[in-house]
This record gives sequence, structure tokens and C-alpha cells, in this order.
Amino acid sequence: MLDTYNTLKKKDMKGFTSNGYSSIILYAKKRIFSLFLVIIVSLGTCWSQENIGIRTVVIDPGHGGKDPGAIGVNKTYEKDVALSVALKFGNMLKEKHPNIEVVYTRFTDVFIGLAERAKKANSISADVFVSIHANAAVNKKAAGAEVWVLGLHKSAAALEIAKKENSSILMEDDHGSKYQDFDPKDPDAYIGLAMRQNAYLDQSLNFANSVQSSFVHDAKRFDRGVKQAGFMVLYRTTMPAILIELGFLSNAQEEKYLSSAIGQDELAKSIYIGFKKYKDQIDGVNHSISEKEEQKEQVKEIVHEEKPEVKVVPENKEQVVFKVQISASSVSIPTIAANFKGLNDVEQHQLNGIYKYTVGNFFTFEEAKSRQKDVRNIGFDSAFIVAYYNGEKITVQEGVRRTKENSQ
Repeated sequence: MLDTYNTLKKKDMKGFTSNGYSSIILYAKKRIFSLFLVIIVSLGTCWSQENIGIRTVVIDPGHGGKDPGAIGVNKTYEKDVALSVALKFGNMLKEKHPNIEVVYTRFTDVFIGLAERAKKANSISADVFVSIHANAAVNKKAAGAEVWVLGLHKSAAALEIAKKENSSILMEDDHGSKYQDFDPKDPDAYIGLAMRQNAYLDQSLNFANSVQSSFVHDAKRFDRGVKQAGFMVLYRTTMPAILIELGFLSNAQEEKYLSSAIGQDELAKSIYIGFKKYKDQIDGVNHSISEKEEQKEQVKEIVHEEKPEVKVVPENKEQVVFKVQISASSVSIPTIAANFKGLNDVEQHQLNGIYKYTVGNFFTFEEAKSRQKDVRNIGFDSAFIVAYYNGEKITVQEGVRRTKENSQ
């Protein structure tokens, strides 16, 4: 900038008039100001793109302190394995995604109640919750990894695992009032947990499947699948949440693997790969939505107060329908208004044993966004938008793209 000024001054001394010199200075200032604006806008765009999608991840190492969890054949503690793998997973997230905030429910050997773990995630509006554990069984040959989401157990074995993990609440002071007299040993108590209307069940299952697939294909773990049961720590969370059982400490060979640095590195990496796959899905949808909102704002600037033109989709084109998903459950819930805070347009959709409940049928994303805001205001805080094309569910990203193509 100083060089430009000196050059202009020399030219002025060679015969430029005072007015000519002033015009050149003014032009230079305008160019510099324009460049400054471009830099600011570019930085703002980069910041906004980096801050959509998954921004906060809560990692929950199971047990801790006076609660050792499962104990291996050679005295390996579940709490130690869970903490080590959790910290390794967290370090990978910090290294590869510096814009994601990583929060641990514990990062040392301390006891924390199940309710406090979920409360911590809820208080910071975390985007995902990952609880890490290790298993044990009477059968010493039991092996493999499995990922759980909140739901109704479908076997006695699933119930036993939930009871084992939930037994930690008995070590908490005043657990009776804190958990409304929930008895982790009573099978009937788990029915109530499974009946909870959880809008994030579908997303939790997607996340769980991504992680489990990575365990099998990347860490070569025996595939025990994705399952559902009434875990108290998942019941209390208000975001997509999974509980991971890394393997069986009751199996001497598995215990050796789980307690080794190599094994823990492989497991942490598998969790990260599964998370990255899930994150890519979420970010793809959110980037599309962000771009659509930017286009909407640009149109507003052009038409000002004019009413937008309503475009009718030709009959010979298939149409995308957007809905607002308000809840999901592993058990069927009658779609009467009394069960859904007075909403009388609730529809039920069943897929892979999961019942999903939606409201509305909208032909634009903006209309669905408005309804989403309305249902959140009446208590469905976790409501989100889904899309269907020709009767089949598609991603919101695909729905927005097809809608845009049909409107051209």
C-alpha cells in the first residue's frame, strides 16, 4: 500500500493535476476496501461451513472410581479399558476435526452417576453421545463387539446386559429419588424405558450401524450386531446416542486384546471411522440445507416485499414430499392426538422394526422448516425433517436437489 502511494506521488510530481491525483487516490482506496470486504466475506463463509453439522461430541467412558464394571479373567477392569479407548478416540477427533468440540464425561478414574453423564451432554446441547464399555458373560467363549441404542430388549441376554450396565445407579447416593425408584434388577421397569418417544432413534441406529460395520471390516471383530435395550444413560440423553460394548473381558483371549495398546488403538480407530461415515451423512444434509437457505435470502434481497411466485410442479414429474419426524419407537403407539401433545395429523411409518411418527406433507423444504419450528415450540424439541420420493424415503439432501430440479 505504501509503494502504491509513493508511485502515485511521483506521477503527480511529473504533471498530474491536483484533481487527477485525488481521483487516483480515491480509486486505490476503493480497490483496497473491496479487497477487504472479499476477505471478510470469504472468512465468514469458511467459518459458517465449518460450524454446521456435528460440532460437539460427548464421549462417555463407562464406570470409573469405585465402580470397576466388568472384571476380566486376569483382573483387567472395564473402567480402565473404556477410559483408554475413549481418550484415544477423542484424540483422533481433535486431530482430524479441530473445529469439533470433544467433551468427556470423565477423563480420570472417578465415579460419575448415569444421570450426571447424560445431564452433561444435554446441558451443552451435544450433537452425539458415545458411551464406551466392555462386556462380560457366563459363557467364557463369548466374543465380539456390539453397539446398542435405546429400545425394547428382544432377548433375555439383551436384558441382562442392560441390567448389568444400569446397576451402577445403585452406587449413587439417593438413587431412589434421582431415578424415580427405577429398579435396575426388575425386568418390568425396562418396559417404560423402551416406551419413551425418542425422535433420535432413527439417527442413533444409523450411527450405530456405521460404527458396528467398522468394527467388523476394519478391526476384524466378530459381528454381534446392533441391538436395542433399556440403558438408563441413553434414556436420559436428548441427541443421537449409542452405547458400545468393545468385547468380552470374561474371554481370556479377548481380555488380552482389549487390554493391549494395539487392540485399543484398533478399536478407537474403528469408532472414529464409523463416526466419520455418520458425520459425512449428516454434513451432506446440512450443507445442502445451508445452501438452500442462502439462496432463499438472495431471492428476498431481489424481490424485497413482493410475494414470491408459486410454482406448480408438472403432473408428469415425480414429486418430493417433506415431513417432520417428531418421534420414533420400537413399539407401536396409537396415532391419536392425546399421545402426541394434541397433534391430529400424525402418521406412522414402519421400517426395520422401528415405528416412526411424522406430521405434515410439504412440497418445499421451507414449508417443512416452518412446521418443524411449530412442533418444537409445543414440546417436540428433537423434531427433524425427512424426505420421501415416489413413496420411498430419501435423504433431505436428495429431496432438496430433486425439488430444485423440478422447479426449473
